[in-house]
Order: sequence, then C-alpha cells, then structure tokens
Amino acid sequence: METDIVINLRCKLKEAEEERLKAAQYGLQLVESQNELQNQLDKCRNEMMTMTESYEQEKYTLQREVELKSRMLESLSCECEAIKQQQKMHLEKLEEQLSRSHGQEVNELKSKVGISIEKLKVELDEARLSEKQLKHQVDHQKELLSCKSEELRVMSERVQESMSSEMLALQIELTEMESMKTTLKEEVNELQYRQEQLELLITNLMRQVDRLKEEKEEREKEAVSYYNALEKARVANQDLQVQLDQALQQALDPNSKGNSLFAEVEDRRAAMERQLISMKVKYQSLKKQNVFNREQMQRMKLQIATLLQMKGSQTEFEQQERLLAMLEQKNGEIKHLLGEIRNLEKFKNLYESMESKPSVDSGALEDNTYYTDLLQMKLDNLNKEIESTKGELSIQRMKALFESQRALDIERKLFANERCLQLSESENMKLRAKLDELKLKYEPEETVEVPVLKKRREVLPVDITTSKDTCVNNSAVGGEVYRLPPQKEETQSCPNSLEDNNLQLEKSVSIHKPIVSLSPHKNLPVDMQLKKEKKCVKLVGVPADAEALSERSGNTLNSPRLAAESKLQTEVKEGKETASKLEKETCKKSHPILYVSSKSTPETQCPQQ
Repeated sequence: METDIVINLRCKLKEAEEERLKAAQYGLQLVESQNELQNQLDKCRNEMMTMTESYEQEKYTLQREVELKSRMLESLSCECEAIKQQQKMHLEKLEEQLSRSHGQEVNELKSKVGISIEKLKVELDEARLSEKQLKHQVDHQKELLSCKSEELRVMSERVQESMSSEMLALQIELTEMESMKTTLKEEVNELQYRQEQLELLITNLMRQVDRLKEEKEEREKEAVSYYNALEKARVANQDLQVQLDQALQQALDPNSKGNSLFAEVEDRRAAMERQLISMKVKYQSLKKQNVFNREQMQRMKLQIATLLQMKGSQTEFEQQERLLAMLEQKNGEIKHLLGEIRNLEKFKNLYESMESKPSVDSGALEDNTYYTDLLQMKLDNLNKEIESTKGELSIQRMKALFESQRALDIERKLFANERCLQLSESENMKLRAKLDELKLKYEPEETVEVPVLKKRREVLPVDITTSKDTCVNNSAVGGEVYRLPPQKEETQSCPNSLEDNNLQLEKSVSIHKPIVSLSPHKNLPVDMQLKKEKKCVKLVGVPADAEALSERSGNTLNSPRLAAESKLQTEVKEGKETASKLEKETCKKSHPILYVSSKSTPETQCPQQ
C-alpha cells in the first residue's frame, strides 16, 4: 500500500512538474514575446519621436518660410510698384523721344520731299512755259513764213506784170516796215515771256516762304517740347539728389549700423527655437514613456512576486530530484561494487581450483616447483597489496560518505534558507509594488536629480589579530549584504527576516567550510588552525553604473541560488588559498590587504579602526 501511495504521489509530482515546466516554457515564450514587443514598441516610439520631431521642425521651417515669403511678397509688391512707376516713366520718356525723333524724321522728310516737289514743280512750270513759248514762236514763224511766201508770190506775180520802180520802192519799204513790225512783235513776245518767267519765280519764292514759315513753327514746337522735357529731367534730378542725401545720412547714422550682427542673432534665435522644439518633443515622448514604464514596472513587480512564491514552493521538488539523482548514483556504485565482488569471487574460485590441480599432479610437475613457488610468493604479495589498497579505499570511501553527508546537511540548510529568502523577497516585492502604487497616487511628480557618481578604490593594509576575527567576519557579512543595490525607500519597508537569514547562512558557511577544506590536516596545532581561519577580506563597492541602474529601476534582484553558490565557491577558494599560504609560511604573520569602498559604511568602519 505504501509503495502504491508513493508511486501515485510520484506520478502526481511528475505531472505537476511537467505542468510547471510547461508553464515555465509558456512563461519564457511570453517573456520573449513581451521583450520582442517591447523592442518593437521602443523602435516605434523612437520612429514616432523622430517623425514628430521632423514634422515639428518642418512645421516651424514652413512657418518661417511662409513668414519670409509673405515679407518677400510685400517687398516684391513694393518693388513691383516701384518698377512699374519706373517703367511707366521710362515708357513716357521713350514715347516722347520716339515722338520727337519721329516728328524730326517726318519734318526732315517733308522738307526734303517739299523741296524736291517744289523744284520739280518749278522745273515743270518752266518746261511748260518754255514749251508754250516755243509753240508760240513756231506758230509765229509759220505765219511769217506763210506771209513771206505770199509776198514773194505776189512780188513774183507783180514782177511778172512789170510794175514800176516807185511801186517797187514802196513795196520794199513796206516789206522793211513789216520786218520791223515783226521784230517789234518778237521783242514784245520776249518781254511777255520774261514777265511770265518772273511771275513764275515769284510764285515759287512765295511757296518757299510759306514752307519756311511752317518749318519755323514746327521748330518752335520742338523747342517747347525740349524745354518741357528739360524741366522734367531737372525735377527728377532733384528727387534723385534728395534720395542720395538721405542714403548718405543713413550711412553716416550710427543707429542704422550692425545689420550683420542682427542677422547672426536672428540665425541663432532660429537655431535655438529648433532645438527647443526638438527638446519639447523629446520631453513629451519621454514623459509618456516614463508613465508607461512605471505601469509596466508595477505589473512586472507583481509578476515577480508571484513567480518568487512559485519558485519558493518549487525548491523542495528540486531538492527531492537532486536527492533522487544522488540515490540513483549511489545505487549504481553499489551495483558496480557488487559486480566487482562477484568477479573477485570467481577469480578466487578459479585460483583455488588451480591450486588443487597441482596437488593432484604433483608427481608430474616436480621439476617446476621452483617457478610455482615464486609465482605463489608474488601472488601473495599482490593479494596483500590489494587488501591494503582495499582498506585505504574503504577509508577514503567512508571519508567521502562523511563529507557527502555533511554537504547534504549544508545543502538542506541552504535550501531552507533559500526558501525563506525567496518568501521574504516575494513579500518585499509586494510591499514595493504597494509602495509604488501609493507613491503614484499621492506623491506629485518631482524633478529627478541625477547624482554624479565617483569611483574610488582604496587599498589599506590592516593588521588583523585574533581578537578582531569576529569584527572581520561581521564586516565580511556586511560586505556581502552591501553588494545588494542600495535603495532608500525599500530598506524601510524590507522585513528584518531577510537580514537574519543572510546572517545565519553566512555563519553556517563560515563555520562548516574551514572544517571541510582543512579536513586532511587534522593533526596540526591550534595556533596553525587559528592562522588558517584568517582570511583576506575584500570589500569592493558596487560599480557606479550598476548602482545607478539599481537606484533607477529597483527591480534588479539576483537569484538567491546563484548568489549562494557563488558565495560557497569564493569561500572554498579563499580557504584553499589560505591553507596553501599557511603551509608555505607557517612562521610568518599574514597581513591581508583590505579593499574598502569610498563610501563610509558601518561595516567598513570596523576593520579600518
């Protein structure tokens, strides 16, 4: 019945352990997924912070650009108006110049064309007049020719009729008078021709006079326009002179100087505004991150407290597993030893049978008695050596069993202390979580001042006598306790049971370890044992970074089992070192070096004094 109950309990234990292992695996997976999500959240937060900062910077730059562009638009509109006015004035000037030049060219062309037309008209009138006169002369000559021909014909007729001499004389005089009359008529015609030419010349001259009068009027108009343009240019010159005087006065004015300095100050102001925007964005993001981290820290503290409780209940099962493993190992050793005993019994039976055979065949082997005796002696010697080695081996096994029993006792105490420590740590974590919740509820947010941490390491040689061994042990215990991260608020709420358990653990380890390490040297005198118990105490302060992290987070708790194992290993190493030193230097007095942290604590004041 008892075996069935034990088997059922073992099955239930295995099932519970499997469930716990599955829960631990799921917990690890959840922690890994939570870490991945936290990393992704940090990446997203950093990206969001950079994006918001870039957007704020772009917003500020765009605002600055809009302001600058509005100012530039105003200045450009003013410049555009000024340019329009200038272009208008310039256009008016160009129009006036073009109108003047066009008028001058038109007048010149008109004058040239008029002169050429007048010349052509005069030439045409002269040509017409000369043509008319020539036609008149031709007609007159034709008439004269016809008259002369008529007279000649009459004269010839009369000559034929034989006129008288008187008639001939009169006829001759008549012809002379007619010739004179024709000459006079020709002179009259010539005078008429001259008169007509003079009249034509007078009309041409009158036309020239009229044209010159028109040119004079046009020149007077041009002179008036030039005078008006000159007056306008004089007024514009006066305006430009006034502007030049104002510019010279502004250049000489000391209050108007320093534009480059103002521009530099403006650039610096813009840069500082950009930095202020980036710092505001970072402050807001870090504030949100701080609130989120606080909430997450509270959750993690509660989860750690529950896990520590589960781990405290789990240490017994781990110890049972370890003891079962050791039991299986010992059972295997016993089986191996039983197998060796059987082999030895077989070898013994075979040896006895070999001894009985030579007694039967003694007559046939009389010649080989010498060799058999020699081998028998060697075999006896080997049996004696085997028995002596078996005795030594049994003694060593008994010693090992004694040491293993002592180690098991120490491990039992250690596991009990670990369980108490884990329970106290879980209670401590719960109290911390409650304290943080109360702080978040009732305390306002205060500005956190980051302390400047300085690293110092002093090496002080101290003479440690036998009367001060207890003080050194207390300082060692204090140094081990001092290795935990300092917390101002947690030390007030932390129960005293944790410190008592730590002190009991240190005392038990310091009592048992010298006995275990110095067990082969039991025959030494008491003074040598006292010298062996002296140790080199090293009090090294926690690094500055670890202290700062522990002050900020308050959640960095080392696992107690690892701490206990590390303590045991360090003390075993120290015991071995001291034993080797004391074997080499039995008469010399040891002066161990004491490493003391820069912070003055009650644990370090004892060995310093």
